[in-house]
Amino acid sequence: MGEADMVGLDSNLMRTGAMPEILAVLLWIGTAVGIGWTLCHVLKARKLVCHQPLILALSGAMALALYFRFGLTVTAVQGMFLWFTLLYGSMSDLPDHTMPDSIWVVVLALAIPSIQKHGIVSMLAGAVCVMLPQLALAVIPPHRTLGGADIKLSGALAVLLGFTGGLTAFLAGLLMAVVIVTARDFVQTRLHKRRDCPKKPFALIPFLAVGGMVMFLIG
Repeated sequence: MGEADMVGLDSNLMRTGAMPEILAVLLWIGTAVGIGWTLCHVLKARKLVCHQPLILALSGAMALALYFRFGLTVTAVQGMFLWFTLLYGSMSDLPDHTMPDSIWVVVLALAIPSIQKHGIVSMLAGAVCVMLPQLALAVIPPHRTLGGADIKLSGALAVLLGFTGGLTAFLAGLLMAVVIVTARDFVQTRLHKRRDCPKKPFALIPFLAVGGMVMFLIG
């Protein structure tokens, strides 16, 4: 390809608007990485778990995935806010298994743009279907249930994702948690060569977050 052809190609890109689109995508990804960098500093200031290179890489990858799925739209912005909200909730849950109430409140607020897509009936039905069994287990002896933060977040995600998406995200999160925790306990038992090895509690919020983000992208 000669120099004249290269100049013609560049001119065609500018005329078709491809260059502004590319610049917009780069700005979109850069913004996501910048927010991830800021979030890392907030997490460190509050002495929470923060793996900065991983968070920055995942934030950039999530921005790219949202762009390919939804383009530069309101839904992509909604997904980006959801990503960082769930990320902060997950990092808060890892050290002491607690999550600020502001997390599920923000998720509920992010559900407002989804009303037209899923319908209020589907969103409320999803929340009831996810939360009611957990609340029943909390009341009925021997009172074995998930933590309050887990119940609130799973219900908020069900409102955001609708009946099918919310229920699938919840069940997928639980399945991932069961598989990973079972494998962890098996390895610990093998290493210590004891069947009565004490089982450590685990954080469920990260698994619910993964299920929620996957269903948001699929939906």
